[in-house]
Amino acid sequence: MNDENSGGESNLGPSSPRRLTKTYIGLILLFIVTLTSVGYALTTLTIQNTGSVNLLKDWQGITVSPPGSLPTCSSQSPYSDTPPPMLWGSMTQGTSETGYICVKNAGGTGATYTVTTSTLTPSTGITVTYNGTSTLTSTALQSSQTSLIVVSVSAALTVPSGSSFSYTTTIQ
Repeated sequence: MNDENSGGESNLGPSSPRRLTKTYIGLILLFIVTLTSVGYALTTLTIQNTGSVNLLKDWQGITVSPPGSLPTCSSQSPYSDTPPPMLWGSMTQGTSETGYICVKNAGGTGATYTVTTSTLTPSTGITVTYNGTSTLTSTALQSSQTSLIVVSVSAALTVPSGSSFSYTTTIQ
């Protein structure tokens, strides 16, 4: 409404400068929040619970999924012939996560094991290493002796967002 006696204009109308300024600021803030959310979503890679561990021969194991802390394998229990898969949760592209496998020699003295990755899907952009190498061979273990395997999974920036992957760790 205009007040003819004061000679001024009211700023309460639907297209007043004050109301338009607040509307523009609100829209800009909404745009920034939306853009930030979309940016985060585009850089997050969802990794499903697909880090299976297969133990062959006389080996038993325990898996420690991220963000678990470094275990003391000699005090862990119970060891199993079929440990659960490693639960990786969500990872950001271009980063890596660390999990652990404790291995126990359930057989004879002096046994060694080899750790490999198989059925890695997708086959590019995801890297799985064991103590820093793609194939790990242990030192000889006494009967009931334990050993720690540090499992590192890396997701390259080239892996499409929203992807998932699977792999199998074989210890034989």
